[in-house]
Amino acid sequence: MRVAKSLLPMTVISLLAACGGGGGDSGGTNPPPPANVSSVALSKTTATIKPTESTSITATPKDANGNALSGRTVNWTVSPAGVASITPNGSSVTVTGTANGQTQVTATVEGIAAHANVTVTNTFGQSADVTVGAGGQDIFDPSQVDIGAGGTVTFSWAGGVTHNVTWQSPPASVPNIPDKSSGSQQVTFATAGTYNYRCTIHAGMNGTVTVH
Repeated sequence: MRVAKSLLPMTVISLLAACGGGGGDSGGTNPPPPANVSSVALSKTTATIKPTESTSITATPKDANGNALSGRTVNWTVSPAGVASITPNGSSVTVTGTANGQTQVTATVEGIAAHANVTVTNTFGQSADVTVGAGGQDIFDPSQVDIGAGGTVTFSWAGGVTHNVTWQSPPASVPNIPDKSSGSQQVTFATAGTYNYRCTIHAGMNGTVTVH
């Protein structure tokens, strides 16, 4: 009987130890804190519009590794306000020209700001030049051009690499430029609107022609 009495406390202690010592943390872990906003990327950092014309800008907050962050509040401001008005809608804003001049639209997320410079004018050139594959890179340079309706954009190939110009749901019919590695080709735009295009060979090689 003395042996039985001496073993019982050890059995109870072992059971308590196996159950975690009779209470405390259930073993769950707290979720990591939300990532801090390190930068804010804008869908465009420059824009040229006419009075009463509008353009939209979208802000994307990112963490220190460049990953997009969701669920963050974007605050939009414009200064000076007399050149353009803004209509915020969450992460996007519509900018409408009101008078000729220049203004700056700012998106701020948790103290981190990004800026877009907006020019409002009635005067647009009737021609523009775009280099395809400038410097041997998979880019259109510049990637954004503005012209008046009836104007022409000349695409010139550089670097000897094959690229094309393929329009993405344009507001009016314009000809695609097939694969080529040299030379140039002109495209005339009779109808106002935003003409987005890309090279279908190289991902991320995009451009825009805005016709006013």
